[in-house]
Amino acid sequence: MLVRRLGLVAALLVAVLPVARLAAETVNLDTVPVTDPNPIDPKSLTWVPYEVKTHKPDFKKAKANKLEKTSLTFGMIKLTDCIPIIAAKELGFFAEEGLNVAIEVQPNWKAVNDRVINMELDGSHMLYNHPLGAAIGYGVNAELVAPYNISINGMGLSVSNALFAEMAAKEPRLKEWGYAMPVGAESIKQIAAERKAGGKEPLRMYMTFPSGSHNMNLRYWLAAGGVHPGYYEGYSDAIGKKDADVLLSVNPPPLMAQAMAQGNCDAFCVGEPWNMQVTLKDFTGRPVCPSQYIFRGSPDKIFACSKEWADANPNTLVAVVKGLIRAGQWLDESKGHRKLAVEMLAHKDYIGANYDVLAESMLGSYSYAVEKDASGAVTRVDRRPEPTFNTFYSDFGSFPYKSHAVWGLTQARRWGQIPENKSDSWYLDIADKTFRPDIYRKAFAALIADGKIKAEELPADDYRSYPAEAFIDKKPFDPKKPNDYLKSFPIGLK
Repeated sequence: MLVRRLGLVAALLVAVLPVARLAAETVNLDTVPVTDPNPIDPKSLTWVPYEVKTHKPDFKKAKANKLEKTSLTFGMIKLTDCIPIIAAKELGFFAEEGLNVAIEVQPNWKAVNDRVINMELDGSHMLYNHPLGAAIGYGVNAELVAPYNISINGMGLSVSNALFAEMAAKEPRLKEWGYAMPVGAESIKQIAAERKAGGKEPLRMYMTFPSGSHNMNLRYWLAAGGVHPGYYEGYSDAIGKKDADVLLSVNPPPLMAQAMAQGNCDAFCVGEPWNMQVTLKDFTGRPVCPSQYIFRGSPDKIFACSKEWADANPNTLVAVVKGLIRAGQWLDESKGHRKLAVEMLAHKDYIGANYDVLAESMLGSYSYAVEKDASGAVTRVDRRPEPTFNTFYSDFGSFPYKSHAVWGLTQARRWGQIPENKSDSWYLDIADKTFRPDIYRKAFAALIADGKIKAEELPADDYRSYPAEAFIDKKPFDPKKPNDYLKSFPIGLK
């Protein structure tokens, strides 16, 4: 895995350099940790078309571990954070456990939810809120379990060029190259108020699913800036626009860039590569505040299955989680591994997107803006180090904390998807039913016994508190006191 560059540091600081191929000496990316702060221009890399692999399952191991089912079908949405499932298949981690896995691309999150509930899929890449919505009866009543957390952080929040210009007029620092993070929604509050006073249509913003991480991340950002994102009116309301200052709507992730290009939305919250698509390829928008600046360590995607399937296939599920843990660990080991992961994602069987767009966040950087010359050629990219944007294993990123469930439930209550006040114990009970660190711990113990993993990479507690500094609005989160947390917000139900 080689990158051309001008010296050890200077050529990697591409946030302040013209977009061009970097030259001279080479560096082995397998030796560069994911946390290395130097951004890499994807155009400086040589991309190799990936060939999908076929690995023979270890049937002896499957028999020894008494796997109930060995041929499995998993779902994915076209987002870069589906990569642990792909990597576990392509690197043979599933096959080493005796599993023969097929991966099917799904059109949207509703299809994923329905097909996992109906067990048409054995499991899938899902939003961490999917099991929570099903458990509380929001939209559907079902039992789903999450034994593995695919990623933390990883969500972009982008605005159209026109809206960014309005924001910069209200907040002049945004006109400067390399403005500091975080960017709040205070300017959105002013713009929304002016639109309302002038009798104009409200700002239109897209997220991917009502019971989803992108929805809650976008709402959190808006409310932190004083913008009311709207209340849901109970379990059957899929719109959530009561008292709203802006209009939030659902749009599938792969259609986000198209919607912005067509002028159908002013902003959206989604995972990659769609924020980078509008920034670097379509030139129709730009990210303003990635999720690590809204909630550092925010839950995003999980691997989940129906409880009925989990109960019928307990040994198989442990084997699946073992493969996923190894994939997450591999992904966070080096930028060389991330480069290979991008090549996997670019294959037509998976996302099939441009290497340069896929690579931005995966290689530990993020591009916030571009400048072009009179001919339309890009001359400069505001590419910054963002090594924690995609976190799959580091900082216990693959552990299914029950506190993730509690946090998601507090936001569902805050915005009315849970229409009535609940006791603290209710939140903890739902967390116990949906997030299953016990399965993860069993898989982890088996990997320790196999010599594949280190014991210190497993957290001691199933719950995790977050300090005020982890949030854009400086509200600390104690998962054992969800009602006190809800009372701390000036906007939202208690």
